[in-house]
Amino acid sequence: MDLSNKIKYYAIMRQVGQNLSLHKCKEENKNNINPIQPSKVLAVLRSKKIYLNNDPESLTLEDFFKKNNISYKLIELCPFCLIKNQYTELNNEYYKFHNHKICKDCAIDEVKLEVDIGEEFIEKLLNKFKDVNKVIDIFNIKNPINHPELTKYDTITGGKEDRIKNYKIDELNIPDELKEIIRKKKIRELLPVQTLAVNGGLLDGKDLVITSATSSGKTLIGELAGIKNLKENKGKFLFLVPLVALANQKYLEFYEKYKNIFSVSLRVGMGRLSEHKQDEISTDPNADIIIGTYEGIDYLLRSGKLNDIGTVVIDEVHSLNMEERGARIDGLIGRLRYLKNINNKNRDNKNNIQLIYLSATIGNSKELANFLNANLIIYKGRPVPLERHLIFAKNDYNKINFINEVVKKEFNKKSKQGFKGQSLIFTYSRKRAEYLANLLNTRGIKSDYYHAGMEYKRRREVERKFMSQKIMCVITTSALAAGVDFPASTVILESLAMGGDWLNPSEFQQMCGRAGRKGMHNLGKVYMMVELGKKYHAKMGNTEDEIAFKLLSSEPEDVIVEYNEDEELEQILASISFIDKYHKPAEYTKLKNMKLMGKNHDLNYIVETLNNYNMVELHNRHNKNKTMSTTKYGYSTAISFLYPKDAEKIRKNLRKPIMDLVGYINPFENLYIPPHIKNKISKVINTNIPSKFIDGYEIIKENVSKITDKELRENILIWIIEFDGMIEEDIILYFSKYILNLRANKKTPAQISKILYDNYNIQTYSGDIYSYLENSIKVLDAVERIGNIYNKKIGAEAKIFKENISNPYKKKKKND
Repeated sequence: MDLSNKIKYYAIMRQVGQNLSLHKCKEENKNNINPIQPSKVLAVLRSKKIYLNNDPESLTLEDFFKKNNISYKLIELCPFCLIKNQYTELNNEYYKFHNHKICKDCAIDEVKLEVDIGEEFIEKLLNKFKDVNKVIDIFNIKNPINHPELTKYDTITGGKEDRIKNYKIDELNIPDELKEIIRKKKIRELLPVQTLAVNGGLLDGKDLVITSATSSGKTLIGELAGIKNLKENKGKFLFLVPLVALANQKYLEFYEKYKNIFSVSLRVGMGRLSEHKQDEISTDPNADIIIGTYEGIDYLLRSGKLNDIGTVVIDEVHSLNMEERGARIDGLIGRLRYLKNINNKNRDNKNNIQLIYLSATIGNSKELANFLNANLIIYKGRPVPLERHLIFAKNDYNKINFINEVVKKEFNKKSKQGFKGQSLIFTYSRKRAEYLANLLNTRGIKSDYYHAGMEYKRRREVERKFMSQKIMCVITTSALAAGVDFPASTVILESLAMGGDWLNPSEFQQMCGRAGRKGMHNLGKVYMMVELGKKYHAKMGNTEDEIAFKLLSSEPEDVIVEYNEDEELEQILASISFIDKYHKPAEYTKLKNMKLMGKNHDLNYIVETLNNYNMVELHNRHNKNKTMSTTKYGYSTAISFLYPKDAEKIRKNLRKPIMDLVGYINPFENLYIPPHIKNKISKVINTNIPSKFIDGYEIIKENVSKITDKELRENILIWIIEFDGMIEEDIILYFSKYILNLRANKKTPAQISKILYDNYNIQTYSGDIYSYLENSIKVLDAVERIGNIYNKKIGAEAKIFKENISNPYKKKKKND
């Protein structure tokens, strides 16, 4: 065919002696076929660019072209396109299909004949594997766990940094006691990221931003500086983490290591709910080593109770990106840097604070390091190689079967170091974590769940069982990705969602990084369990399969902080309180010069607003560099970590009875209709009832006449009678007070959950109740503080009620 004018030429090739010649030539032009002379065909061939398909039949023409002085170029065309009278040159971009090489469009068409998924998703798989059969097999194979050659997406290994010469422990300029502690852990030399940190000034007091994979040895970096500075009398060693669960783990780890040479304490914003007698845990702010959550340490700064700081390690600093906590972490860092600058100006070499920021995932690490005036250390390698696998499930049942197989297979293997393979399974909610753990146990998989709604002793029990390899897997929530330190060989992402949203790249990379531990495993593995077409609610734009590839190809997110007005009011109030305690007077210029990433509003406006709330008192306000101080109300608001508007909500409702006030400020909304009741009612009234009780109750009440089944009517009659005439807020307040009252009467979260089910046919989860009671204690802290200013009676009641909620067994123990 002449591609320039779509004219086709036909000829019969005959052997004449040693040569081929043209016979019975024809020309087809616009469906008209006419005979032409062979010489004309030869003339056309000589005048055009000739492309000869690189297949056996076409290659028989090469001698003919050469002997007739016809120039040609060999190309490769898609054979499937030729069948459709289309011409697609393959070049270097082709896809294997059986014994053929075909183009992308034909490859996509062949996959679509077998699997009903979107073209964009198919194209990404084809680009990855370059093999149509393999892509089809990924979806259709019955047991993908036994075919890693199909499921493996990639392997992440070390980088050029892994080839550097690492320091021996004996070569380091650190105290002998620390060398001995490290040797007891059978560590003889540093890991690459640790060596890079030493080269970057770690042992010379330099501030550092260190980005490195999870489990690559960042904790020891902090210890090297912190313990060295302690031994040189340069001040306390603070180690800050985002979550209570991780703070508890780090406290126990540091206590065991350093209890014979230093005092160690724990400071967290939560974790005060007592169920049983716990191990004695020091909370002394004057301890040599303090492990704490961001809020736990910031409370000490806002209240002026933390002095003589030498080293601060801020772990998971990418948490600055967290919507609800980013502003608070930014404010905390700003206050620590302010304290460092005060010491520098006063030439206080003894307390020249060294700040070390650790993170596994930062996109704009250079920008962040510049803002923090810190040296940047980037380690892109991994101490243990990481395989990432994609498993496609048709439904939830299919997904759970695959998880079952992975956990069993990994646990039956042992690493060279003698450790069985254990799995860490991430899912989207506490409810789901508990469900999966219970289900896997019924299938012979020894498993347990782990989330922030568990009491401290219960969490410790799960940690011990995992460390001693008595259980095969732990199921935890995606929200704990930055706070789970289980040495798992395998990570399973049961879902790619966290709560009601898809995972972001930072969260995903954090979870994947938990697989494989140096000294325990030769290889880490990640299994993404992807349900085709899955959405957890209608507002999710993408499906789970679409999100999977976005996450696999994602880069670390940039750290960006920008305050809204409430956040800026809280941070400026906290900073005024802080300066009031450490560097009086609190001047306008001091506030203005405090380094905060997220500042977004005019400082005069913020200060005047705080003054209008009666939280800040302004002095010489007409002076350009006016001074200010917190009022008692402002100080109480600052150390309670409240937005000013929320403090006002408490202040204006101090006349309410204490239980009503707590229920109003902190309502309990996690009430659910049991699935068996929900499903039956949905079927009867032909409407899908929401799982949340508050959302479903009104629909049930409107359709109660349609429910004629005696047993079903009895199940819901308690709701109709008990809540008749109540609006949504009344029902929520009713259950909030009911839970608080049960707790005051010595019931555990698990017992409260059972009572709610037995008495009201309402399903709750003990983890949600635990968190609710923890938050109620925080509310009572604030009510006590603000009440002591404006209503001492309610302040005293809040104190008593707080103690009763925290530990209702305390009086009984005193009498024992």
